[in-house]
Amino acid sequence: MGPQGEAGPRGEPGPIGPGIQPVYFNAVMQGGFQTVAPEDNVRFLLAFQSGDFSFTPNTSEITVNTEGIYRIDYTLLIRPAAGLENIAYAVAINGVENPLSFFGIYSDDAVNTERAELTGMFITSITAGSTVVLRNKSSSADYLAGTGIDNQAVNHAAILLQRIA
Repeated sequence: MGPQGEAGPRGEPGPIGPGIQPVYFNAVMQGGFQTVAPEDNVRFLLAFQSGDFSFTPNTSEITVNTEGIYRIDYTLLIRPAAGLENIAYAVAINGVENPLSFFGIYSDDAVNTERAELTGMFITSITAGSTVVLRNKSSSADYLAGTGIDNQAVNHAAILLQRIA
């Protein structure tokens, strides 16, 4: 057997594959106030989505209709009670809290006119038909406040689900 010959000319590239179709869900609760008891879920009012989710306004449950790997981001605007902020939240999928989703803040000298912003983000696999909620894991009720900021009604709760794979 002799030596390998020279490589032939490069062939035409094949067609581009379908890639990942964008799937997203963005919900907020704007203005006003919301008290979230321990182990209770945050409610959302307004939603913008790609259509692959089911959601009823002013409820907490988001149903994911397309399986995939998702990035989930959330943010809350919280007004402290009695100077103490001892706040923790997590995302529950089908009732089970994802350990990567637990985020919190603590302060023992906040005044009740201040607002603290809590944010969380993580990546997880979600099967089609799963439900997603944002849950208060604090030992006390939290007061989400979307008013009192430069006379504007701002979002006091937001969640974003994006399929990335």
